[in-house]
Amino acid sequence: MIVKENVTNDVTKEVTNELTERQRLILNLMRNNSYVTIREMSQKTGVVNRTILRDIESLQEKGIIVREGGNKSGYWKIIIDKA
Repeated sequence: MIVKENVTNDVTKEVTNELTERQRLILNLMRNNSYVTIREMSQKTGVVNRTILRDIESLQEKGIIVREGGNKSGYWKIIIDKA
């Protein structure tokens, strides 16, 4: 049985390599302002709100981000901070 020492680092690299350029931009926007809204992300990326929501769903499914708090007063928390 072969055990790798840096399993967490390897998994993080694999997950972040799968990100699109827009998802990386969304993460960067969240990193700069954890209270950034869907609307603001849409305006800054030039895509509609629904596209931002799909990207956010994908990031959440991959365990990269979570939403803390409610829709109005909540914020984005980045779990795996590699963009």
